[in-house]
Order: sequence, then structure tokens, then C-alpha cells
Amino acid sequence: MATLSELHRRLSANDARYALHFAGHPRLTRRPELLASMIADATSILNDVKSLKSVSDRQAITQSAQRQHSLYTTEQAVIVQLHAQMGPLAREASHLGSRANLIFHRYTRHFAGQSRGSRDGTYLRDTIAELSLVHGQMQAILADQDIDGLRADIEVVDGRLVQFRTETANIAAAQTEAAPDEQAGAMANVANNLFGQYKVHFAGLPRVSRRPELLVRLVEALEGVRERMKALQAQGLHDAHNAENIGIVENRLQMWTQELAAIRAERQTATFATMVRDLATAADAELESYGQHFAGQSRRTRDLGRLSDLVDRLDEIERQMTRLDQVQEDADNALHLAVVRDAMTMYQNEYDEIAKVQGKAG
Repeated sequence: MATLSELHRRLSANDARYALHFAGHPRLTRRPELLASMIADATSILNDVKSLKSVSDRQAITQSAQRQHSLYTTEQAVIVQLHAQMGPLAREASHLGSRANLIFHRYTRHFAGQSRGSRDGTYLRDTIAELSLVHGQMQAILADQDIDGLRADIEVVDGRLVQFRTETANIAAAQTEAAPDEQAGAMANVANNLFGQYKVHFAGLPRVSRRPELLVRLVEALEGVRERMKALQAQGLHDAHNAENIGIVENRLQMWTQELAAIRAERQTATFATMVRDLATAADAELESYGQHFAGQSRRTRDLGRLSDLVDRLDEIERQMTRLDQVQEDADNALHLAVVRDAMTMYQNEYDEIAKVQGKAG
């Protein structure tokens, strides 16, 4: 016999699933089969509520369950109809639009309004490469089907690519055209930026779920910092801090190179199933962290940096899950990939809401 607390928990679980997977998402990208499961849950609650002795409790639970059932049934019908009308290419175009928005948000969090002297140009170039891939995929779809809104999306991506490339040049200029002592300070800031990225993505985290290409980029970027620091020294800059920083950078490079080899070794022996499992475990840990530190908490007191790091780690997981999905169809990986994508969208929206409340919106 169902208890009142159990029925409240089941209602809350349905509300949470709807918030994660449907609220604020383009309907073309939504899965009607997930709504079918949620409709079944709401129906089950309506059946189980009859066991409650309190009339007022029965009425309250019934009202909530009926609200859910009506909302989910209506939404499912609209999504099914939209899928039938638009077709698979339109759904893929909508997914690409969502991916582009996530990339735009990454730029906002890591580059907009930041000191150019401290920014990691390799990170922005990687972002450009990823957005260029999305751009190419959008154009390929448009060549097959003139989907409403896709041309406008491509124009937006075109504009952002121009913006990002211009900013890449501006970052390089800020770090190389200043006085030698200012350049040394800029390189120290870039090194600290790279140290922070390593801490977010690798320190203390399971190796199989780490993307080696990211660490390759960090190593190459830090090597560039080291060479620039040494060049300034060779050009006559006598700065004790710069000399000390060269030693710190070289120590980190040695550690990171060893870690890269260890990550590659573990991933080479991991099976496809192990990769799927470990990435899902890593994703679950991030979702649990969000629930612990953000869900239901006052936005005024939340740590935007922590949320940005969480989204960045999910982004790395998403990229790896996507690659696995392209290599081999796997129901578990596809399910977790959908959850990760939905969570990233939800969390970036929450980031914006927190920024507004804290007066940090761009």
C-alpha cells in the first residue's frame, strides 16, 4: 500500500524528469517514449492514491497526478506530430542548434569580459574547431532539406565564428605586443589558467573517462608558455619571478606528460563496454554534484565557478559519448548521452539565472 510520502516522492521525481528533459528544450529534439514512461508513472500514482485514508491527502495527490498526466499527454501528442511533420533531418538540425548554443555559452563563461592576457588561446581555437564542425553539419543538412530556421542558425554561427577568430587574434596580440615584463606576467596568468583547467578535468578523476586530446592540448599550450618565458629571458628580461615560473611550468609539464601516458595506457586496454560504463559513472557523479550544490538552493549564494566547472566536465563527457555513439550503436550509451545533453542545457540556463540574481550577467 502506497504511503503519502512515497506518492509525493514519485510526483517530485516526475517533475524533476520533466524539468530536466523537456522544459526549455526544442520539441523536435525530445523523446516521446520518455513521456510515455512518465504518463505511466502518473497513471500509477492515480491508482495508488486510492489507498490513502485522508480525503484531503487523496485530493491533493490526485490533483497533482492529473496535472502531470494532462501535461505529459498533451506534450507527447505535440512532439509526435512535430516529428512526423518535420522528419529526422529537422531533428538533427535542432540538435545541432542546441550544440551551438552550448558552445556559445562556453565562450561566454571563459572569454567574454575576461582579461585577454590571461586567456588560453588554444582553448578558443579548440572551440572554433568544434563550432566549425557544427557549421559544416548544418550546411550539409541544408543542402538536403531547406529546413525552416536553419539558414538563420547558420548565419548566427557564421557571426560567432568571425567573433571567435577575431578574439583569438586579440588574445595573441595582448600577450605578445606588450612590454617584456608585462608579457612575462601574461604568460604567468596563462599558465595559471592551464593549471586550473587541469585541476578541473584531471586531478583525482578516473583516467578511463578522461579525454586524452584535452590533455594533449594543455601540454602543448603549456609548452608554448614555457618557450615564450624562455624567449623573454633570452631577450634580456631579468625577472626572478619569470625564472621561477619556468621551473614550475617544466615540473608541471613532466607530470602532465606522465599522466597523459597513463591515461592512454588505461584507455587502450578498456573495452567498449568499460568506456560506456565509466563515462556514465562520471556523468552520474556530476549530476549528483549538481543536486548536492545547486538543486533547491538559493541562487544568491551559489558558486558560479563551481557550476561552470561542472558544465565543462559534462561537456568533455558528452564529446566522448558522442564519439562512442558514432562508432557503435549502444542503448545504454545513447540513453546516458541524452541525459548529459539535457543536463548541460539545464545547467547553463541555471548558470544564467544565478548570474542575473548575483548581478554578474553579461
